Amino acid sequence: MSLAMPYDEQQLLVQIAQSNEKAFHALYQQYFAKVYAMSLHYMPDVFRAQDMVQEVFGRVWQHRNELPNIRHFESWIITVTRNLLINELRKLYPPGWQPQDTENADPQKTLEYRELENLLKQAIGKLSARQQEVYRLSRVEGFSHKEIARQLGISIDVSREHLSKALHNIRSFLLEEYGLVGLMAVLTLLT
Repeated sequence: MSLAMPYDEQQLLVQIAQSNEKAFHALYQQYFAKVYAMSLHYMPDVFRAQDMVQEVFGRVWQHRNELPNIRHFESWIITVTRNLLINELRKLYPPGWQPQDTENADPQKTLEYRELENLLKQAIGKLSARQQEVYRLSRVEGFSHKEIARQLGISIDVSREHLSKALHNIRSFLLEEYGLVGLMAVLTLLT
């Protein structure tokens, strides 16, 4: 199948489910650039981005039997790519990681981490005072909703609601101000 020719993507997915490697190659050709661009944008080097592309298409092949049930394949592959990127970024920057944790910290990673921290601080600064407080107690101090409720004199449900709204507002701010890049990068720090 040539890229210049229109093709029936649903039929292609059915063929891949039947282990048709030519159909898989056609799908790979169709979505390689999109997956690679996303990966290259977030991974610190070309080699990791290439590994991520292989990982994404490996998942497509692994789950080929489920492909005919997918109605919006482009959305599905973008979601798979995003989730794998987030997992990889979490490995690179685990929760609580600080650039000084490593004796010979990579200056590029240190800079990227500081940039991510600044983006998150900007987003948190846009929250209401109560949302900031609940966010800090939950994400920085590690308190449970029960502990937060007790400390602030609110119910557990209200604590959950404030944190949920805080996280929603942080994601909205980052998406509006910095696009998908800011949102994806800072998601690694939110967990």
